[in-house]
Amino acid sequence: MQLGFYFDQNRCTGCFACSIACKDWHDIPAGPARWMRLLYQEEGKFPDVFVSHMATPCYHCSEPVCAFVCPNEAVTKRDEDGIVVIDRDKCREEKTCGIITSTNGNGLYGEQEAPCHIACPAHIRIPAYIALIAKGKFKEALDVVLRNMPLPSVCGRICLNPCETECRRKDLDEPVAIEALKRFVTDNVPQELPQALPQTQPDRVGIVGSGPAGLAAAYDLIRMGYGVTVFESLPVAGGMLAVGIPEHRLPREMLKRDIDYIEALGVEIRTGTPVDLGKGLDDLLGQGYGAVMLALGAHKGQKLDIPGADLDDVLVGTSFMKDVNAGKALKVGPKVLVVGGGNVAIDCARSAIRLGATEVHVTCLECAEDMPAESSEQEQAEQEGIQLHPSLNVVRILSDGGRVSGAECHGIEGLVFDENGRPTFQTVKGSEQTFAADTVIFAIGQTPELTGLAGDGGIETSPMGTIAADSETLMTGRRGIFSAGDAVNGPTSAVDAIASGQRAAFYINRYLQGDVLRVLPEELVNVGDIKVDIPPDKEKQAREVMPLLPVDQRVANFSEVALGLNEEAAIREAERCLNCAGHLCKDACPYGSPQFADEEKARMQKCDLCIERWAEGKKPICMDACPPHALDAGTLEELRKKYGDVTEAYAFTYSPVVQPSVVTRPKIRSVGK
Repeated sequence: MQLGFYFDQNRCTGCFACSIACKDWHDIPAGPARWMRLLYQEEGKFPDVFVSHMATPCYHCSEPVCAFVCPNEAVTKRDEDGIVVIDRDKCREEKTCGIITSTNGNGLYGEQEAPCHIACPAHIRIPAYIALIAKGKFKEALDVVLRNMPLPSVCGRICLNPCETECRRKDLDEPVAIEALKRFVTDNVPQELPQALPQTQPDRVGIVGSGPAGLAAAYDLIRMGYGVTVFESLPVAGGMLAVGIPEHRLPREMLKRDIDYIEALGVEIRTGTPVDLGKGLDDLLGQGYGAVMLALGAHKGQKLDIPGADLDDVLVGTSFMKDVNAGKALKVGPKVLVVGGGNVAIDCARSAIRLGATEVHVTCLECAEDMPAESSEQEQAEQEGIQLHPSLNVVRILSDGGRVSGAECHGIEGLVFDENGRPTFQTVKGSEQTFAADTVIFAIGQTPELTGLAGDGGIETSPMGTIAADSETLMTGRRGIFSAGDAVNGPTSAVDAIASGQRAAFYINRYLQGDVLRVLPEELVNVGDIKVDIPPDKEKQAREVMPLLPVDQRVANFSEVALGLNEEAAIREAERCLNCAGHLCKDACPYGSPQFADEEKARMQKCDLCIERWAEGKKPICMDACPPHALDAGTLEELRKKYGDVTEAYAFTYSPVVQPSVVTRPKIRSVGK
């Protein structure tokens, strides 16, 4: 038998009688712990304001993730009635659950956040999904990731993982391999495409560009109830993820997996559909799109303005990678020089090796310690025979008979970049050297392609050649048009572009709801201020090493080099997590049902469906207290027979993975009303 909960959104008036009765009946002190919470949602502009409420107690899930992740096994699901209960005497007792000692911010246990979570631009609940992996609950782990991450397969491969930089496990031995664990669950959980979400908002949003920023905004906006159409000028979706990153790092089927999920939610992606940045924007707004977001990326590569840069065999990295990924029959000379120190430069160099080059050199202005390319990419490049030369400035491309023959370089020191990314440095006397080369590829940065963008239309550009947008709201100078990702910030990482797209979606929603755009700034915790007390009995354990394809099997093709962790290695690696913030139960729960009071050594508490009242033939106290009779409880079988088998609610999503024991009657908002 499974006892469950019923909620009628149409009857609820938001009087909070249920929440007050719950708090009083269970003698819960005033403070942050509320077993029964009411979420308030207000949408639309006067006079067409639409209000809904959602009651969120514990839903006593069939697959209670709170029980899976509890280090002390204090959470269990009762066999006799399926109610999920907490043994508060066990909570946080035998095994440590949270080791943060100081944050210089909010000191409440239930609201502390792990350093990795704060450092993640997409704010994924990292410790929660890692704890689920450690317990072998891979599907549930992926469910946690997908709450905040639209491109898990992509970011499990090419993320710059700032989370690992802040992982406090490094104070004991090495950071947890967070990126590899995210990839593990995406690779090992069979994909189940979601059902399309209904459009509940009257507005549609047009997004120009299907790179990470555009897809992230689309992912959030479709889940808010908007109609979303993405316009992509390229013949494939994904932006630079599809045409800028070689398959040996990001296989196309993995990118397609993530995009398929987003499309299944209801996002329409129109490839091969460029939008004119002048009249085209007017047309979109005229076609009924309530807002437009420009997520154009930064596809336009650059060359140094030096002698010889206009020779035929001097290429631009972004164009070179587009041709590589399009499968064009490219020919590079046996000796290739790549200019640049970022991931694009390394991608060009490793692609050149796979296209037949026998000698590849990479030069960059940065010193070895400051090369922006990921260290793992540098290591793999060197394994493949590519030679890296930091602190060099290319001053001239040499030629012989009109063909590239090499490049002259000077050693530099004192490199500094200004706020617009322009470098200054001193040349080291007597440091001249020459590289022989048949092909030179410049990968020194990119800018957005903004042809057709008319300044008199209200959208300006910055000194960096990017779109000028408000730093908080990301709205451009033209009302209703937003911009995000590399088009605003210049070249960044995929996860930074995702975060930018998410931010734009948040403000687009506020704009379409008629809200004041700006919000009060949050009191942010500086991740460097977080101090932890690692238990003295915690033993060192080596970080799992990502297995790689042998060099002789990878340099002649574009097969994926990183092979991924196997199940045993992934579980071992997940077990290395120190669980810095604790409250894994709260972070893993899709509904945040576990609660923690403001008390010394706070212990988890939550709704238990008033189990003591059932023995007296009574139902939970919230139902007695509800004036409009919007609540009910009973066996799931009884509730489904009485109210129908419906698990939907307006502006609220139930997780199909954890299978909540709930029946609802959703409030309906007619689109266009």
